[in-house]
Amino acid sequence: MSANIDTIRRRLLIKYPTFGSVIANLEFHENNDIPTSATNGKEILYNSNFLDVLSDKEQIFLFAHEVCHVAFDHILRSEGKDPMLWNIATDSVINALLQQDGLPLIKDGVDIPEAVNYDAEEMYNKLLEEQKKNQEKKKSQDDKNKPKDVGHDTHSLWDKAIEEIKKEQRAQAGKSSQGHYQTDNKDNNGKKQYKNEKSEFSKQGEKKTFKQNKIERKKRLEDLSKELANESSHGPGKEIQREKKKLSDIGISAPLIDWRKLLRQATKYDEEWTRKNNRMKNGYFKHKVEQIPMSEVEILLDTSGSVSEKLLKNFLIECKNILYNSKVKVGCFNTEFHGFTEVKKQEDIDNMSFPIGGGTDFNVAVEAFSRRVANKIIFTDGQAPMPEKNVKRVIWVVFGNEQINPKGGKVINITGEQLRKLYGDMKTDKSDDISR
Repeated sequence: MSANIDTIRRRLLIKYPTFGSVIANLEFHENNDIPTSATNGKEILYNSNFLDVLSDKEQIFLFAHEVCHVAFDHILRSEGKDPMLWNIATDSVINALLQQDGLPLIKDGVDIPEAVNYDAEEMYNKLLEEQKKNQEKKKSQDDKNKPKDVGHDTHSLWDKAIEEIKKEQRAQAGKSSQGHYQTDNKDNNGKKQYKNEKSEFSKQGEKKTFKQNKIERKKRLEDLSKELANESSHGPGKEIQREKKKLSDIGISAPLIDWRKLLRQATKYDEEWTRKNNRMKNGYFKHKVEQIPMSEVEILLDTSGSVSEKLLKNFLIECKNILYNSKVKVGCFNTEFHGFTEVKKQEDIDNMSFPIGGGTDFNVAVEAFSRRVANKIIFTDGQAPMPEKNVKRVIWVVFGNEQINPKGGKVINITGEQLRKLYGDMKTDKSDDISR
């Protein structure tokens, strides 16, 4: 079977929302020089030939395993430890917890069932004690050269990754002494850099984090299902909150819609022939081939009184997912249109403010779209009369069971039933029993 990395990323986000920020920041790259998979803390590398023979759940296992190595700082925490024992300890704990989550162990993976009861550090100390009891001698020079890899993936990139991390830390320390210390965790090129302190995940440990993920995964589905069932609907609004409000903790999640496929249907990605700046050569024009740039999308958010803050946050999470595929402008409307804002990164959405309240006027919304933009999206609960104008190429994303029939465009309803289908694989997970 052929692997789709975007699909795998979405499934990871659904199954492990707790690791959402880690998954979003990691890059996934094909590298057939490695036998299976690996991570250097900034990217996940995978052998496509190995990946293609795995089942869907085995693919999720493979990438979830590497995500855990990053989330729990296993690379930095390996310093000063026996490489082989730390490899076994981390792999055994991760694999046991992933199996408890209903994912199948990949062939040759480290399999120690009792590791599900330990954090990586605890498992390492246990293995170290067992080694001492077996009266193994101190490491000899030959012992130092023994292979460090055990299990299905390779940890051979870790030593180099640690060197890079220390190099970055020294550079940051130097900038600090010169009064140029960077307060965030990105370099001047926007690439992620490592902080000195441990991550929150490594502080609380593997067992507690996985249990927290089960709770968060259930809560996320339950909250959104209630929202869509109008159990917490605010009802139609009358007055617009003139002072714009900023929302906190918007977060990220798996996309509810395959935006890449949907937006490509609305935009032609054919190559264009152009004579611009061409010159005659040997009696012929040499044509220049230009690729049409990334598609542009204008998004309108219904911020009327019938849309609760929880529902608005779910609109915004989908906006973040659209950013992976397109150039985006986001605007708000109720009975007025409040202008578009260009969005280049997820943080731009986190920093937006919203005019909340009032009624809903879809005529105002459809008139706000630019004619030249092919992709137009409206996020709404659908609780208002449809516009009089026939507007083609508008994608109406309706959260809830409200059935709308606009004169033009495509309607997508995100209902509780669709959510349950999307999250359906979770129902069969043994991991949903959070009392363990």
